[in-house]
Amino acid sequence: MKKLLFSAILLLSVIAVKAQASLTIENNSQRTLTVKVMQRFEGKVSLYETLTIGAFGNQTTYFSESGSFFTKSKAIMNGKNPVYRKGKPFRVTNDASGYSVMTITFSITESSIPQATGGVSITKSEFDQN
Repeated sequence: MKKLLFSAILLLSVIAVKAQASLTIENNSQRTLTVKVMQRFEGKVSLYETLTIGAFGNQTTYFSESGSFFTKSKAIMNGKNPVYRKGKPFRVTNDASGYSVMTITFSITESSIPQATGGVSITKSEFDQN
């Protein structure tokens, strides 16, 4: 009986350790979205992960530690100019105090000049920088 109880406690602790911070990106547009999740650390910026999300799709990335991040996105569609955006910084918590579970929704209204929600417009060269 003690062995069974010990195994159950061990299993629960392994499950608790596996809990991770996450960011889900929802693409509420007709465009294919490429999102670069960028990490800020000690004044430097580096690429954490690149996600490619189809029209009206979503994708989740996971974080194993706490930190400061932001996104850069490129939305493309045949026959339309790409839209480049830089998102606002966000903080990820993944430690003994808990973990972040976040969602960012990207939307774009198609017109002669596409209008994207959130963040600020950036150039292709800024998007391309890692």
